[in-house]
Amino acid sequence: MKAKGKVDLVKVRQRAKPERGTKMILSETTKKEAMEAAQYGMPIDRIAILCGFPSGNQTQWARWISANPKFQGELDRARAQGELLLQRRVMSGEPNWQAAGWMLERTRGYVARASLEHTGKGGKELSVSGNLLGAFGGQK
Repeated sequence: MKAKGKVDLVKVRQRAKPERGTKMILSETTKKEAMEAAQYGMPIDRIAILCGFPSGNQTQWARWISANPKFQGELDRARAQGELLLQRRVMSGEPNWQAAGWMLERTRGYVARASLEHTGKGGKELSVSGNLLGAFGGQK
């Protein structure tokens, strides 16, 4: 029984604690935008921002993704489809295919690799003469 005139204090929570990132529900419009961004090769942390997750809070996004594996699969598929479209443009040789190649290099990790071998006459090792070395600050 309470004493007369006594008031119970209730602690009010200032901020709700996120429950493992599973409560957020994305609208169909947001999902569509995220799929488009993934197809274009936008980094996943930027896609998280488009979906409404705070910038720099990878933990909340990672928890939400792990609780929504279907969405993760859809994002992966969208990225792969975008990559395929870019590769088709490069392989077709259509005008401005270089733009697609640039996107593959910058957003998908493709790297142009080139190697150059120098050999002398008959495939023998190439030697550099003293005069040539002198031109580059070597022996004289």
